[in-house]
Amino acid sequence: KRKMYGPLFSSELIASPSQSARANDDIYCFCLQGYACDPYFTARRTRIDVDPMHRRIIHHHSNIHNNTITRYYWLDQWYGFILPPVTKWDAARFLTLSVDPWARYPPVDLDEHINDDDCAHTISHTTISDGVCKNGSENVSEALTNNNKRFDASEQSHAFMPLLPLCIRYTSLLLTKFLPLRILPPTYEATSALSAIIINIAAFAIASLALYDLTLYMLMGDEVIASKREGRNSTNTINRNNLQAFQFLAKTTATLFCINPAGVFFTASYSESVFAMLTFSGHAVAARGRYYEHVAKGGEPSSWLLAKFYWIPTTLLWTMASYARSNGTFSSVWWMLIGLGNYFSYFLGGTSDIRGDRATTAFKCITTLLFHGVLGLLIAMPILYHDRRGYSFHCTHTTITPDWCECFDSDYTRNTPSRFSLYAYVQRKHWNVGLLRYYELKQIPNFLLALPVLILSFGGAVWWIQRSWKRHSEKFEGSIIRRVFQWAVMALSASSYETKQRHEGFKTSKDTTTNDSDILSNKQLSEMLVGPTFLAYYAILAGFALVGTFLAHVQISTRLICSSCPAFYWFVCALLVQYGGNDVGSANGQLSRRIPLILYGYFGLYNLLGVVMHVNWLPWT
Repeated sequence: KRKMYGPLFSSELIASPSQSARANDDIYCFCLQGYACDPYFTARRTRIDVDPMHRRIIHHHSNIHNNTITRYYWLDQWYGFILPPVTKWDAARFLTLSVDPWARYPPVDLDEHINDDDCAHTISHTTISDGVCKNGSENVSEALTNNNKRFDASEQSHAFMPLLPLCIRYTSLLLTKFLPLRILPPTYEATSALSAIIINIAAFAIASLALYDLTLYMLMGDEVIASKREGRNSTNTINRNNLQAFQFLAKTTATLFCINPAGVFFTASYSESVFAMLTFSGHAVAARGRYYEHVAKGGEPSSWLLAKFYWIPTTLLWTMASYARSNGTFSSVWWMLIGLGNYFSYFLGGTSDIRGDRATTAFKCITTLLFHGVLGLLIAMPILYHDRRGYSFHCTHTTITPDWCECFDSDYTRNTPSRFSLYAYVQRKHWNVGLLRYYELKQIPNFLLALPVLILSFGGAVWWIQRSWKRHSEKFEGSIIRRVFQWAVMALSASSYETKQRHEGFKTSKDTTTNDSDILSNKQLSEMLVGPTFLAYYAILAGFALVGTFLAHVQISTRLICSSCPAFYWFVCALLVQYGGNDVGSANGQLSRRIPLILYGYFGLYNLLGVVMHVNWLPWT
């Protein structure tokens, strides 16, 4: 409720600059021609350059015409209060894509055409500059510029992945099919906004539960592995004291996600909630599967099916996440790191399964790398499909094409779907996304806006590296470069559930395995969140922080990281636990006790500013 009603009141207090009704006073219609609610929209490819207010209404179906429907005035007023705040900034683009099935297609009603001779002249004398054809002829350049402007809308639509618009579209169609129109919003566009709220609230709740589950099973798995490697627990059981500690940390992590600084984007018609649900659910399934697999190897019959085939639902969930947001391809890095961890554990000869000749070990290493590499490629397939589909829309299914369809390389090889990324081109052309492209003086406020989440993200990665280095430092020798390489190999090997390498994790052997009544210190609790098996999560956190700092629009770093990185919440949770108790040392006690206040203040302030600024078209994206 906080996340939904906050934007509503702020948007009512500050008037929106664009408040316009689509219907006039004489005719009031639920559905317009060519929208997804029109049963014949596939035969009506006449939409692009027409203002929505001038679309023809639908008369052929009584269920979508509102002239004869008695509506509830109070309900329409409530819809008018809750729906506009969730349609601002990029939310409007997602809703447009959900309402209009043809929004990704280039226009068909072009009233200006470029002379065929000019096109031929352009093609034969083109060179490549920033992925766009250039030519010295002024008249051709002007003609191409006018032509390309007609494709701006369809090009920009391909910067937004299709999963959320599809979910909104089909949810809206289900609502209109099974619910009376009198209890739905007065227009199909408004019903789509309501569907987005329903989807995001449900997805957000599932994401929080998945994060809880992920944290719990990661901690349980790390503890069981550490116990077996140190020879202090042959039954794969976790005592009550440790289990309560794990549940406390998991609950704190999920709570932090529920109040994360990018909260407004998880309620508005953005893809963050759906993406977080799919990403965190994939991680939760993987954590459960790997834990069950490890326990099963110890002799306990538990969830054999998930233990053997957890990689199937995990990969499917992450593939769907990539179809919701392009940064979902980062999940392929997780599979790569898991594969490398298993490879080094086999290669170093410290595994529980591989004993014997070198040929068997080499075969196991190669198949492991290939298997995890294929899983990583599958996760990246949606962005490749999205690129190919956009290229087909603009370059093969229309008579007039944008200039990038006819671009030639130095060897006069034409762009093809496999050689051209429409997504990258659109991001570069329309949003100036690229390496260090955002480093301008006027962007300093946006860098300040993203500074807290970037500090916490880099801090979390450094924190894990520091603990990992300390864990393995006694085995290092040689130059600094050699030591770094040795640490990387040992850290990857220790991150594998297959390795038998002994490691120093959080200390529980003396304090918690023999007496369930012992109480863990705050430092011990925080150390639980930096176990060796957490490597892939902190690596992904560092990767997203680097992308936000150097490649993307820096102000999106907050919602980018908060919707993608469980390790961000683990690091914040560790800081709150370590510095929020009574056992903080007196030397730095004053400063340490301020850390929780600073963190809570950051989360609260960004939630407040988000619901005030974002919904009123102020810069908070």
